[in-house]
Amino acid sequence: MTDHKTALSVLAELSPTTEDVMNESSSFSPRRWKTGWPHHLGHVPPYKDDAFASLTRGDVYQFAADATASGYTRDAVIDFIGAAFAFGAGKSPQTQLKLQQFLRNKGQAQQLIQALRSLDGLDPVAQYARVRATGLPGRYASILVYFLAGPQSGDQPGPVIVSDAAAEALGVSSSEWDAETYADYLAAVTAVRDEWDSSAPLDAVEYALSRS
Repeated sequence: MTDHKTALSVLAELSPTTEDVMNESSSFSPRRWKTGWPHHLGHVPPYKDDAFASLTRGDVYQFAADATASGYTRDAVIDFIGAAFAFGAGKSPQTQLKLQQFLRNKGQAQQLIQALRSLDGLDPVAQYARVRATGLPGRYASILVYFLAGPQSGDQPGPVIVSDAAAEALGVSSSEWDAETYADYLAAVTAVRDEWDSSAPLDAVEYALSRS
């Protein structure tokens, strides 16, 4: 069962705003990503040759906007995947290696690119299911879907990033994170949002609970 009181207390304490969400940053190693990027993709995202750098959610949204504006050209989609994966993996070399290994499989990489090109017109759960079906771990499928959907407002449903901390606070757990579990997670985020502030974007709730 969702512990609404606990979740609501976190939201009341943090009072997350759209600005807070957009400015959330993640530190990573551009050099490590650049040197490990799969050659078969034929294009390396614009990682600088630096040991450390950071990306905000706003930065990743811009890469997503560039991909959609380009008509999902291959290089623009690859740049977006690179930014989203770097943001999501942060400083974890194990996670970075796992994502690079996923992309080194030519079939999986192509399926992922095709899936991202086919999300328009689908609801958030269907979008997640399509990307998750490529074999990408649930958290990273949710990250790609979340950013491609664009910045959120409170008057429309939208995808949210899968966060273990947020899921625990909401009473949702799974080792698989299939589409059904993601739907439960999204519904739980929405229910708490509506109780806290129905005009708030869903990702403000995810952001706050992921920091709890």
